[in-house]
Amino acid sequence: MKRLPRLQCGPVELRLVTPRSAQQMYALARDPEVSRLLQWPPHRSVDDSLEFIHEARTLWERRTAWLPGIFDLERGKLVGATGIHGIDEANRRGEVGTWLGVPHQRRGFNLPAKAAVVTFGFQELQLARLEFLVRVDNERSLRAMRQLPAIREEGVLAQRIWRDGAGHDAVLFALLADEFEPSAWPDVHIDR
Repeated sequence: MKRLPRLQCGPVELRLVTPRSAQQMYALARDPEVSRLLQWPPHRSVDDSLEFIHEARTLWERRTAWLPGIFDLERGKLVGATGIHGIDEANRRGEVGTWLGVPHQRRGFNLPAKAAVVTFGFQELQLARLEFLVRVDNERSLRAMRQLPAIREEGVLAQRIWRDGAGHDAVLFALLADEFEPSAWPDVHIDR
């Protein structure tokens, strides 16, 4: 069996989450503040976290998504999740998403996690385009996205994200492989 990818960048390690970390995931993902502006509801039980963990592995085996956990490299603890879903090999694109547990926000994990994801998407998956959707009312994420090197802000998509029966507008950002300059990002090490 081929070894699962692990990436290190600054204070984070990205790797697929195993059932051993289900309790840690649940502790983070059950907080309504974490998913308030995202597309998924808070986890109601450890079973929801286990379902995500198993689905992430299945999607990776099908090569339709890569959804690793974000681990604090120093402490070895899960702090959130990230990855590329909706991988479209024919059109060489995928959509990036990232979330961090409330205790781990504003601690320097977001940029290294994004650097690892985009590096993996372009260098390992050979994608040409990565897309990022951010709700128009998610000011912190919008500010963070606008600071990424070579990011394109392509416009607002009406009712692109649905949550609790309501459509929410989202800003579409994109990063292109031929405009990705690794030296403008934190260094990423891929362990194959």
